Amino acid sequence: MAKRYKEEEVIALLKNQMEKKKMLFMPNCGCGLTAKLQEKGGADLICVSATSYWRMKGQGSLAPLMPYCDINEIIMELAPEIVANVSNAPILSLSGGTNPLYPHKEHLQRLWDAGISGINPFMMKIYGDAIMEQMAQIDMGWEREVDFVGEAHKVGMFSLAYAFTPEEATILAEVGCPAIASHVGSTVGGMKGAKSHLTLDEATEMSQRIFDAAKAVNPDVILFAHGGPMKGPKEAAYVVERTDAVGFIGGSAAERMPIEKAVLAATEEYKEITL
Repeated sequence: MAKRYKEEEVIALLKNQMEKKKMLFMPNCGCGLTAKLQEKGGADLICVSATSYWRMKGQGSLAPLMPYCDINEIIMELAPEIVANVSNAPILSLSGGTNPLYPHKEHLQRLWDAGISGINPFMMKIYGDAIMEQMAQIDMGWEREVDFVGEAHKVGMFSLAYAFTPEEATILAEVGCPAIASHVGSTVGGMKGAKSHLTLDEATEMSQRIFDAAKAVNPDVILFAHGGPMKGPKEAAYVVERTDAVGFIGGSAAERMPIEKAVLAATEEYKEITL
């Protein structure tokens, strides 16, 4: 059964790994078995995620915010099996913070009661500026995501939030977000990977601009990288070596693509047996 940790305790755990010169890693997971294996492999944080839920159904990462899905209810459905299969790693949730009928305090308390130690707010901005402009117009925009992070900080829950731009990183740091990740687009690769026009060097440079903005507000902010052409350990190592990032978040790169490779290889191996 997973332990719950307050914000300062999660920060201490992460800094302990940083002092040992070990890169931080937070994978997303969509089932209990994946969570169990991720902790066994040494994951520093584990994120229960509606994107993973849909990826485990063979679908893409953009499905969670479609009309047929309530990402926050999926988190609550997944939480028991994730919590039951994790012992010590803090669990975060890729929760949506933009629902105007779901008060942040109530939402956070419900997550805490479910065994979740913090939030990794669902990155609404992957749906594009046009949609976000309309969302903001009806008070369901990115600002509510920021308020969600700020409220988590006030009640002592950890947050690791995505920033798509340096300006967003500045705002998140100002409301007390202790850990910020660059987001350079959905991950490429595999059978259901996204398209990206960014090279790895461009993604690296973009990430560093985001990190510079966050550190200008809080020099102690813990920085992660994610997305786009960063599709595996080699790419993560490349970015960490060339930026201020000390961690990497794996969504498709941590669950979908490893499963695709392993199951495909095992099936092909069985089919190589001849009669």
